[in-house]
Parts: sequence; structure tokens; C-alpha cells
Amino acid sequence: MPISKQDYIYRSLKKVSHKGWETFVISRIIHGLDDDDIEFVTQQLVRLSDGSRALTDLYFPQFDLHVEVDEGYHDAEEQKKLDMKRELDIIRRTNHNVRRIKIGNGKDKISDTIRYKSLTDIRHQIDNLVEDIRNLKQQKIRDGDFSAWNLEKRYLAEATIRKGYLDVKDNVVFQVQLEALKCFGFEGEGYQRGAWTIRWDGSNDVVWFPRLYEHGMWKNELTNDGKTIIERAINENEEGIASIAKQRRDEEQYNGRKYIVFAKARDPLGFNLLRYVGTFKMNLDTSSAAEIIFDLVSTREDVRRRLN
Repeated sequence: MPISKQDYIYRSLKKVSHKGWETFVISRIIHGLDDDDIEFVTQQLVRLSDGSRALTDLYFPQFDLHVEVDEGYHDAEEQKKLDMKRELDIIRRTNHNVRRIKIGNGKDKISDTIRYKSLTDIRHQIDNLVEDIRNLKQQKIRDGDFSAWNLEKRYLAEATIRKGYLDVKDNVVFQVQLEALKCFGFEGEGYQRGAWTIRWDGSNDVVWFPRLYEHGMWKNELTNDGKTIIERAINENEEGIASIAKQRRDEEQYNGRKYIVFAKARDPLGFNLLRYVGTFKMNLDTSSAAEIIFDLVSTREDVRRRLN
């Protein structure tokens, strides 16, 4: 079922409704903008250079802009250092900008309790940010470089094909397998199986749609650093073992082929999506009769088009 913009906005704001000052700041920004053409994401995932994951409080994809809300504890000296390191890592990994809304105002030297900026000050910071975002939009419009938020098109292959590649850091997601397959020359009207082999270009690479959790006879897992997928036959069940043996035989025939992986999962808002998590290769040396190991070889994959 298609995701409506109304449902998306409702779920996004509900998701942060328990987060104190973060709730106040995000709500004021979104209501201050009051612009259905501007896309926003709450709790945007960013994979850091050490393989760990960070969630930024608010993200505006059209402007490559992340917003972080610094509540009181962020004023501690050690936390400031961690925040700065994290921010620089995000900038290096994404080439995006980060803006901070400061809530804390240091510690009271006598009581050693956290002090907060005045509500007037906090509102002023937010309103300045809102104005800056409006100006960014107007500049993009003048440059002919602004595309209005179209939630329906966000999950279609068109924009990715036009861009020419998929990249993990761009958070590429689709609602249905067909849209992912269109990026690699699939010409059918639908596809429901868990994997499709790209034969038309001679590569025999595989577009794979695994469930990265326990399901049926499988327990698949993506490691926290995003670098390894483990496909396990639960309790070494007979059907799973037979499937693994066949996959390993096939791999010996097509040695070195790639697995372009779109993981099936619910996103933080509860929507079922297919997320590009990277391109992998099967590692026969570390695999066994009961599990297959896939190693990450790239976080970027070029789109493939048939030449008609």
C-alpha cells in the first residue's frame, strides 16, 4: 500500500513525541516551515567511519542538512568532544552540513545542576534556522535545482536511474522489488522471488532481497558494522542445508559474482521497505555446510541499463 505524506508526517512526529526538548524543537521547525514541498526525516541513520551507526535528530535531504538538538548534558566537556568528533565524522562521510540547536547553558557552579537557555533564546535559534532553510529553498529555485518533495516518487526507481548509481550513504529505499530491479535492467511487470540473477549483461550478478532476521527456515544477519551478511539454516534444517549446498555449487560455477543486497525490513516509522545495504561477495573459505558468509565489497553500485 502506498505511503501517504499525511501518514508519514504523523508517524514522524509521533516517533519523537517522548523526547523532551527534541520534540519541541522538531515540532516548531516543521510547523514554522509549514511547507509540504520540503522533505524531512526524523532520526536519520548515518553509518560512521568505524562502522558504527549514528542517528541525527532531523534531516532535510533536499539541502543535505542535519539538525542536532543539544540538550543539557551536551554541555559537559567530554560530551562536547564526542559531539564534535561525531559531527566531523558525519560531515566527512556524507559531505552534508550539521546545524545545532543549543538547549543547555552550562552548569551552575554552586548546585552543579544543568542550566538551560531561555525559551526566547531557543525560539530565536529555531526561527533563524527556519529562515535559513527557506532561503536555501529559494536559492535552489533560482538555480533551477529544487525538486518538491514527492513521497510517491521517492520510492520509485526513476530518480536513482537518472542519478546513475546507488550508495548506502544516500539511504536508497524502495517499497517493492520491481523498482529495485529496474535499476539493473529488469523488464518484467513484477517479481516476487527472493533473488534475481542479472544474465543479460553476462555478469550473473544477483540482486538479493533477504530478510535480515529469523524467518521460516533461515536466520539471516547483517553485522553491526555493515560489512558481513550471515545466512544460516535454523537448527541445520535439511531443506536449508540442501539450499546452502546448491548455492555453494553455483558460486563455484560463477566465481566472483556480486550480490547487490536490498534488505527487507521495517523502517523506524513502521513502513515495510527494501533498503540498499551494499554489494557483497560470497566467501566460500569462511562459509560452512550450515551457513554462508557474504563480505561487503562496495557501498556503491552503478545502475545498469540495456542498450536498445
